[in-house]
Amino acid sequence: MRLKSIKLQLVLRILLLAISLGLVAFLLVQKESTLQGLYASLFPVALTIELIYYLDRNNRHIRTYLEAIKWDDMGVKMPESIPDKSFLDLNRSLNLFNKKLEVLRNENMTQFYFTQALIKDALIGLAVVDQDKRVFFVNKSFEQLIGKSRIQLQNPAKEEMALVWDQIADLEINEKRSVEIEINGQLRILLFQVSEFVIDRNRFCLYSAQNIKSELENTEIEAWKKLMRILSHEILNSTSPILSLSRTLSDMIQDEEYEQDALIKQLAEGLDVINQRSTGLIKFTNAFSTLSKLPEPEKTEIMVEELLQNLQVLYRDWLKEERIEFKYTVIPGAEVLFADRFQIEQVLINLVKNAIESFPDRDSHKKIEITASTFAGFFRAEIADNGKGISSEKMDKVFLPFFTTRESGNGIGLALSKQILNHHQGNIWIESKVDKGTKVILEVPAIPWRMQEKPT
Repeated sequence: MRLKSIKLQLVLRILLLAISLGLVAFLLVQKESTLQGLYASLFPVALTIELIYYLDRNNRHIRTYLEAIKWDDMGVKMPESIPDKSFLDLNRSLNLFNKKLEVLRNENMTQFYFTQALIKDALIGLAVVDQDKRVFFVNKSFEQLIGKSRIQLQNPAKEEMALVWDQIADLEINEKRSVEIEINGQLRILLFQVSEFVIDRNRFCLYSAQNIKSELENTEIEAWKKLMRILSHEILNSTSPILSLSRTLSDMIQDEEYEQDALIKQLAEGLDVINQRSTGLIKFTNAFSTLSKLPEPEKTEIMVEELLQNLQVLYRDWLKEERIEFKYTVIPGAEVLFADRFQIEQVLINLVKNAIESFPDRDSHKKIEITASTFAGFFRAEIADNGKGISSEKMDKVFLPFFTTRESGNGIGLALSKQILNHHQGNIWIESKVDKGTKVILEVPAIPWRMQEKPT
């Protein structure tokens, strides 16, 4: 019967070795059997050699297997056609382990080649510099961005990236810096950022770079487009009622039955409004043409009653055409406002226009009411209408530039109004209910010197 256990085979070999040694000792003790004892001693020697070979046989297989793994040779396999079950199970386990290693190696190699291809062909420039300031890795995009055909690895970064190195060598971790360079007579604006990582106790710096010149140009173009839309919006908001008012005045002049004194009064009133609004519009557009931001307010005393009356005259024909009741109230204490007249007037024009356009096409009592008051050291104006209102879903977006609740709107008026109020250290907000109406509240600080006056 074939023994299949290492332990049993070891025990058998040791027993045989012990018996043979005992036999040799017995023969050597017997004087007449000394020669036989010497011959018999060859048997335990042979058993010892066979035992050593038996124990070393599998070690040699394992050593060969591990050396193959060391040299990435995944083709080596341990023999499985052996009678010894213990060694057979071990060899099968090693072969299974080898298959797992091969699968992991293939997955890692696939990920490595994928990552390498991804980094090499990335649109963002990437370069890795080791702790000795030598180039460890660089992709094509980085070479193209700094205008170098080929960067040699392991060379000093100061030599290989001479065009930009002096400007990025002192970058802090995660710091961003724009660098201007000229390549073949063309200006490039590169945005650099650096991060750090450690591999086997070696520190590496990863520099990323991208050309932002085109993005800056596109941003500048978009800014100009938005500025032109703002200007167009404000010009149309002001010229439409001016045009309507001038047409009305022209019709009044041509009407022979119109009383002369009343005509002169209406003409004087209308021309005065046109003059004030035109002056404000010219000042407003001139400021935008010379500055890239909303001009700082030039604050003066404004008579609120006069401001609201001019607003009513400006929209009189439109209000009449839409059959909208318009009225204003100035509560005692709010007769004077300290602000930039032209900017505040622009805000009120936007808000009244929005209120007029908020009414649905139906025969109902339409009304717009403006109330001027003071509250906690602020001048407050409330513009209320009983139009269709604004849904709660849209309320959070009404002050965003270019967001509008109307198909014909462009979303400029409220955004600009909020900006003007911010420049006045004031605030603006909206309260609205669908089918109930909307109330816009704006606040600006009251007149400083009037708040500081002491009674005499």
